[in-house]
Amino acid sequence: MRCGAIYGSRRGTAAIEFALVAPLLLLLTAGIVEFGRIYVVYDAIDRIASQYAIAWADCTDSPAGACQTEISSYASTNTLTNFTPQIFSARLTLQMFQITMSGTTPTIVYASPTGATLSSAQTSLAQSTFSSGQSAVIVTATYSHSLAYFPTFMTRYLGAYLTPSFTVAQLK
Repeated sequence: MRCGAIYGSRRGTAAIEFALVAPLLLLLTAGIVEFGRIYVVYDAIDRIASQYAIAWADCTDSPAGACQTEISSYASTNTLTNFTPQIFSARLTLQMFQITMSGTTPTIVYASPTGATLSSAQTSLAQSTFSSGQSAVIVTATYSHSLAYFPTFMTRYLGAYLTPSFTVAQLK
């Protein structure tokens, strides 16, 4: 009888230990999965900005307005899905500029969205990368990522990583 009492208490101990450790393991597993998802998003957004800059830099504006038509097609959901199927187009913000350097001042030739202006970071990038008289393309891709597991809890720890933004400058 004494032996059965000891065995029963061990089973209870194991259940208590599991109850204490299981939430930590679940949280650790969810954190690893979220970091993996964030890495995939960072890679995808970097790839989008690079691919759009390379493709648009190859555009020749003949006939006039052809590059503006091409840049409009880059922003379509179908094009985005071909580049990175794991990205939701509704969460992606693209800014694309074709510029010409006049001294140290970048002059916008085409912009998408229409009427967009260069940020101070984009202007600084153009000034440090291109010389007077050069034509170039600047593409900025920003994504608003959301967490799949425990968003309320994990956002306070991973919040800084949830809006990746990449800017690419390409000589035209």
